[in-house]
Amino acid sequence: MTGTELAKICIRHSRDPHLIVDHQNQVLYGNPAFFQLFRLSEDIPLSLEHLGPVNLLAELHAASPMTATEVPPHLDFSTRLELHGETLPVRVITQSIRMQRDERLRLLTLQPLRRRPDENCEPLTSREEAPEAASAVVDPVHPLVSRDPECRKALHFARKVASSDVRVVLLGESGTGKTHVARAMHAHSPRASEPFIEVNCAAIPEELLESELFGHIRGAFSGAISDRVGRFEAADGGTLFLDEIGEMSPKLQAKLLRAVQDGTFERVGENQPRSVNVRVISASNRDLTAMAANNQFRTDLFYRLAVASVYLPPLRERPLDLAEAISQFEQRHQVVVADALRNKLLNYSWPGNFREMENVFQCMCLRAKDGVIHDFPLSDPLAPGLAGMREATSNLNAAAQDYAPAPSSRMEHPEARRLREALVANSGNRTRAARALGIDRTTLWRKMHRYNMT
Repeated sequence: MTGTELAKICIRHSRDPHLIVDHQNQVLYGNPAFFQLFRLSEDIPLSLEHLGPVNLLAELHAASPMTATEVPPHLDFSTRLELHGETLPVRVITQSIRMQRDERLRLLTLQPLRRRPDENCEPLTSREEAPEAASAVVDPVHPLVSRDPECRKALHFARKVASSDVRVVLLGESGTGKTHVARAMHAHSPRASEPFIEVNCAAIPEELLESELFGHIRGAFSGAISDRVGRFEAADGGTLFLDEIGEMSPKLQAKLLRAVQDGTFERVGENQPRSVNVRVISASNRDLTAMAANNQFRTDLFYRLAVASVYLPPLRERPLDLAEAISQFEQRHQVVVADALRNKLLNYSWPGNFREMENVFQCMCLRAKDGVIHDFPLSDPLAPGLAGMREATSNLNAAAQDYAPAPSSRMEHPEARRLREALVANSGNRTRAARALGIDRTTLWRKMHRYNMT
């Protein structure tokens, strides 16, 4: 392995943009973070004089006039780069790295001193529509980039409504990227410079959710020692994202209706109405239309929230995206996925979608032997092979009916269902389930006792 190859490995996964330059000022390598900063395709040739629109060699000369032609070994200065119509302050650091066989290399680091406006969100695009920008800026594993025709239609529609002020409902299974789409829609809206406030309606207990949304005044209830601004007020002028809206209780849905309709609400314990200008984007992994038809969700609230709706298909319905994600994983980590494992991944149902895929890819790296990953265990609750087990379980349950107490005629409490689903998704691990629910382990244990789940 040459010194240059070793240096590449060291900086490949760094979050800071890096360049490796030889003693003749030839750029030997730029890491992915560099191409993301400059919005360049990784297959274009680079030189210090032409890093996209930037002449970095001139910046280095200005910081330290060089008597020789090569890059100074030790510089640390700040400058401003004009990148695509914006001025970005950057810290430039040069270091000498002497590798084996006396190779004389320079490491250039360019640290942005502030985040770019679009760095916290992903563009609503597809690779066919913007191949260079997509390959340079967006992680190809990310759910917001798609080759799938149906998903591309959904993202195209999301991009159109993002520039308007209509309320939007995002639908799709857990892990399909609804939160990321909501953030991107806000960033591409006229409200982009205003707050984006997120509320997970499933993670906040029902008795506290009203206060979280609308705020409270001092003395409104036990523990309210001071006035508190709610999420609606905090999002004034911007966007309020209500995630898992289908888990909200009917009582709170009625109070939310007025706030969504005309932007008017009252803090808990207060009689004075308050008004805000907020765009509401909501999301759910449940079928809100069916819930509204079955009186499980207020119909009037649904139609006010769903002025426009976007459905994000699950990963198992996006085979082109899945195949590309595997290929990009191989390139990024310099590994090879064996054919048998590749087929296994392509045929897996991915119940956790992109969130599960990210976790699987991280763990797969640990199983590489000589750069090849031969196998990885996948526990698929939707696999056809488990049909027999489900049937056997059903038969056992039927046989035990005489000995089991009669089931309650009431529906399962929504909070109990959330606890059960989190425990199932995390294979019964209470620590991970509590983390997924946004509560601590003792709270989870107490709630399990409340619903007789221990």
